[in-house]
Amino acid sequence: MITMYAWPSTADGPDALPMVHFTTEEQAGADVTPDGVPVWLFDTAIRDGGWAHFSDYDGWAAPAPGWTAAYRRADDVLFVSGPGACEGWYQGNLGAPAEWVDAAAAQQNLVLLAAPVPHPSLYGYAVEAGAAFALLVPLLVV
Repeated sequence: MITMYAWPSTADGPDALPMVHFTTEEQAGADVTPDGVPVWLFDTAIRDGGWAHFSDYDGWAAPAPGWTAAYRRADDVLFVSGPGACEGWYQGNLGAPAEWVDAAAAQQNLVLLAAPVPHPSLYGYAVEAGAAFALLVPLLVV
């Protein structure tokens, strides 16, 4: 079983979008490319789920079809689900600060971020390498 971690963050500005970076300690499974390069564990889910490269803003600027998200304030739990291999994408505590919760309630959308990195501080490197993905998902805050 793969343990996925979710890290909340908020974009700068008055209309900041809440974001969640998804990471996992284990980056590659048993599958390899014909050249012997290990395949990222999320590769199939990213393709099946309609994710776009982070640099393709038009590809992820509108809410993604088949995706839903809900955040429960009472116990800080985030639920995220998408199509295909992304069904039941994430369910767990988020550790969301008050500014993230306020932005989530105001925007009612959430930017999901994923890349083959073990920590969100490395996401910028994945963007530079063309290996970072994003998705805009409608969000219900209860």
